Parts: sequence; structure tokens; C-alpha cells
Amino acid sequence: MNVIFLITVFLLSIGVILVISKKSITIGVLTASIILGILTIPYMTLFELVFSVFTNAEYLLLASAVAIIPIIGVILNESGLLSEMIKNFKFSKKALLIFSPGVLGLLPMPGGALFSAPMVDKTTEELTPVRKASINEWYRHVFHLVYPLATALIIGTELASLNIYVAIAYIFPAFLVAFILGLFFLLRVIPNNTNNASSNFFKFVKPLLVILVAPFLDFILKIAFGLRYLATFIGVSVSLLLLLYLSKPKINLLPRQIKKAKPWDFFLLILAIFLYQTVFINSGIPDVFKFFNFPPYLFLIVTGFSLGVLTGRLSTPLIISIPIFVAKFGLMTPVTFAILYYATMMGYIISPIHPCLVFTAEYFNVDVKTVMKDLGAVTSISLVIGLIFLYALV
Repeated sequence: MNVIFLITVFLLSIGVILVISKKSITIGVLTASIILGILTIPYMTLFELVFSVFTNAEYLLLASAVAIIPIIGVILNESGLLSEMIKNFKFSKKALLIFSPGVLGLLPMPGGALFSAPMVDKTTEELTPVRKASINEWYRHVFHLVYPLATALIIGTELASLNIYVAIAYIFPAFLVAFILGLFFLLRVIPNNTNNASSNFFKFVKPLLVILVAPFLDFILKIAFGLRYLATFIGVSVSLLLLLYLSKPKINLLPRQIKKAKPWDFFLLILAIFLYQTVFINSGIPDVFKFFNFPPYLFLIVTGFSLGVLTGRLSTPLIISIPIFVAKFGLMTPVTFAILYYATMMGYIISPIHPCLVFTAEYFNVDVKTVMKDLGAVTSISLVIGLIFLYALV
């Protein structure tokens, strides 16, 4: 098939993802997969590929596991367990400013930034609204660098064919850089005074157990029994059952909470991503990249950061970048994945079309550009130093 034609079709599929994902990344990836398949693969072969992806037991398990995560987030919030946890947080203001957006950021709740913003706002009067917005944005996301149930991290490591815990081990030095620089640039004026208010330890630890039991079981089952997607499914299922036991939600409220979480969207997203990957591999496009020469690390950094800024998404740049890298350079190593994921995260955090940044700015009644400017120093310096640490691992 003509090289120019294949390049054009591939760029078209990327354009479809970029445009449609502003409304729905799931629909964007599905549409791009079908367009790419129709234009490069015989119809019967394409049908067989679609059927194989949507009936693959492993893919269905992972999709089901990821679909459960937003349900946990919605029930945790609406049950009041998260609010109780924050109220019973017996540590310093500085720790609370990190903890409240950090914990809430681990759960993919619709409009999640608007849940953590009030907690950041009430914690201290020593900061400007712009700085509070920056703290909410920064610490809602840096923990996604190392949280094993972060949807984008799951998607990225699966596309790169990597063990998620190995990838996290390599990303961890860069995470520490981002975390520590956040303390210096955003929180250095906050005293470390301990909160002396009375607290209930059980109310503090209950939702924390729900959040932590899933990655704990996932890790143990993968290491001890060699399970893959089943381990993740068991982990999040146990987490959901524990949450239902602790929160005792009213049965009539569950359908509304599930509808609010939109688990079907997360379920279809995982299948759509595997479909795009499968169609891409069979399209003949991977062979085209053999004719192009570009430095691998420069590609990872530039595409990751740029697409993070341009899309305001974390998963979308990975879906686009990883197939290109694999086609040109072969399988990703943990280090190359860590570089891509970290660069993408830095671009994603500061993107002016990132929903969390927009919602946070609206809550604090400040301009998005002003928050971006306030985050500029910590983001750029974290990017440079973090990448230096990661490159040292090569």
C-alpha cells in the first residue's frame, strides 16, 4: 500500500482522536479505529479483528475492573466517607493541603476537582485564591504518576506491554522530584503546625482502606499467583464490596450513583484502545516508520508534553505516542515509558483545556491563564529535573 496514503490515513486517525476526544475520548478512539481499519484492512479481516478484541476474556476483565473504579469514587464521595476522612485528618495544614486533593484525585469522579477545591479553600487563609487553585491542580495529579489504579497508567503500561509495578518503580524518582518541588514552590509559606482538634481514627481510616485495598490485592495476586487482569478485577471488586459494607448506601440510590459514574464509558474506552492498537498493528502503518529518523528520547519528551498540553488529556497522548514508538524502535523499556508518561503528565497538568484546571479556576474565581502562570515554574523545573533523573536510568 502507498506510503503517503498510509501516513495520511494515520494522521487522519490521530486528528479524529484529537478532535472528538474533546467531547468523548471513548468515541474518538472507536471512530479512529474504524476509519483506520476501513481504509487499510479488508472488511472481513477488520470484522474478525473487532470480534477478537470485543470477545477477548482478558480485555473484558480489565475493562470491567476499570469500570468499577469511578463507581467507587462516586459512592465514596456521596456517602460522606471522604468528608469524614478529611475532617478527622490530624496532621499539619501543609499535609492536609496535599492530602485532600491527592486522595480525591486518585478517584476518577466527574468534576472531581470541584470536590477537593473547597477542602483546599477551607484549610488555610494564608494563600491567595490563585495559589490555592495551583495546589489543588498540582496535588490532584502528581500521585497519578505512581498510583497503580490510575486509568492512564493502566492504559499506558498495557499498550507498552509492561508490568505496571516495574514502570512505577522507574517513574518514582521523577514523582519525588515533582512532589518535593511542589512543596517548595507552592507550600513553603505554610507552617507545619499540627492540627490539635480531636479526631476519630476509625472515620479517618475507613475510606483510606477502601482506596488502598485494591492496589494491595492487585499487587499481591500478581506477584504471588502470576495473575494479570483478574488480579486487578478482584482488587477493585473487593474494594467496592468493602465500600458498600462501610457506607451502607440506600439501594434506591445506587442506580443514580452508577449512572453518574458512567462505568460503561470507562469499559468501552479500554476495549476501544485495544481495538485501535490491533488495527494499527495490522494496517501496514508500522512499516512506514522505518523510513523516518528521529531521536527516540526527543520524540518521547516532545510528543508527550505537547500532546498533554494540546489535548488536556493524559490517556490520549499515550494512545497516540506508544504505537508510533513501538513501530519505530521496538518494545518500550520501563525507562522510555517513564519518560513519556512523566512528560505527558507535566503537559497535562498545565494544559488550558484540562477540565480539572478549568473547574478549579472557576471555583476560586480566577483566570485560567493566571493559574497556568503560577504553575509555570514548578511545572517547567519539575519537567527538566525529573527527566534528568529518568535519563540517568537509561
